[in-house]
Amino acid sequence: MEKLIVCASCGAEYDSELVRCPYCGTAYAPAEEKEYMQQLDETRKELEAHKEDGIKSMKKGLGRVILLTVLAVAVIVLLIVGGLWLSKSGENDRDAKKKEEFLNHLGVTTQAEEGPER
Repeated sequence: MEKLIVCASCGAEYDSELVRCPYCGTAYAPAEEKEYMQQLDETRKELEAHKEDGIKSMKKGLGRVILLTVLAVAVIVLLIVGGLWLSKSGENDRDAKKKEEFLNHLGVTTQAEEGPER
């Protein structure tokens, strides 16, 4: 059962669910407030839905940042270890060469210089 109201401006009767008088356009405050509250509720629900999307997106982004950080740290560690290994390898080669030169200076020959045994 629809409730009819009388417009305060023009005196016409119209349905109380309408926000404005269909004849003169004057706003009907109770209907206007009801419509406004419905729109507010819809907006709140949309914001809640986007809040969840935002949280998911933020977690996904954070996961990527953590993964890239771990990969970067792993690459840096590998570069440091590789550099240290090459440095140590170079030292060993220099030490071996110095040892060989020292032994040659003393007149001691190494297996590599003697040639194959018969």
